[in-house]
Amino acid sequence: MQQRQPFLHLEKQDTGAQRPLVLVIEDHPATQHVISAVLHLQGYQPICAVNGQDALEWLEDAQIREEYPAAILLDLLMPVMDGMRFLSCLRAQWQAPIPLPPTILLTADMGNHDSLACTQILQKPFHVKDLLERLKQVSTQG
Repeated sequence: MQQRQPFLHLEKQDTGAQRPLVLVIEDHPATQHVISAVLHLQGYQPICAVNGQDALEWLEDAQIREEYPAAILLDLLMPVMDGMRFLSCLRAQWQAPIPLPPTILLTADMGNHDSLACTQILQKPFHVKDLLERLKQVSTQG
């Protein structure tokens, strides 16, 4: 039986400029697929993980290759490692020579998430135009 890969790494199909990497941490397959497809069509290179643990493992390997995401799209509620625990681990383990990537929290929970200190919060369900606008905002900050 073939084991399922935790990451969907869509390679650029042209030889032009490098597409900015966006780490998508989302456990719902349909949501992950839509976000990934939209990002790819908009010139990004999506890297998808199904939970926070998979994302931390990808980031660890990516740092060795000096490959850093321009932004992180983070679901709050996931199995194995949720978004809150991911953020805590990411902040504790980040040793890259660049600042932490901006994080857009994707959540259906209408509670107050200020304590997570994410760059942006996008309420589910959301329109892809809103996602792309938030992504554009965080990518031009700094």
